[in-house]
Amino acid sequence: MGCIYNEKVKRSAKPLIGLLIIFGISLMVVSVVGTRAGLNQETKSTMDLVLAMVFLLAGYRVIAKTKEIYRYSIIADDLIIHRISGEKSHLVEKVKLSEIQALHNRRPGWNLMRLLRKNYSVNMMKLDCCCECNVEGNRKTFYFSPSQSMLNKISHAIEAS
Repeated sequence: MGCIYNEKVKRSAKPLIGLLIIFGISLMVVSVVGTRAGLNQETKSTMDLVLAMVFLLAGYRVIAKTKEIYRYSIIADDLIIHRISGEKSHLVEKVKLSEIQALHNRRPGWNLMRLLRKNYSVNMMKLDCCCECNVEGNRKTFYFSPSQSMLNKISHAIEAS
């Protein structure tokens, strides 16, 4: 086919920071409920310490996610997705265009199965593209956020094969 196309997308920090704020407020509510339940001071201090550690770990993860950049590439007959964190680039997905069975634009909802699947999107709250493919007899599904130009190139490649 001979087609080469690259694009980079950066994750938006707004929804992730919003989720972090909601998570922090919920941890404070749990602490207040523990106090009102009549827990002794030692148990309350231990619970607060554990909740603070969970909050800090979640905050670190959110900040790390906002620094990720995804590079989507079409090279020859391959759709390649790299995750770039700082100076490191990791190959996260490589699929032959001929193996792609369907591309769907889906508005993400609060679906637990969607959160468990592979997600290479820039924004969890944005309209994503669901890619369904058949790799070595196994059905594979992942989400990503390509531009309209890239979607057109993938669609034309699927039609040509």
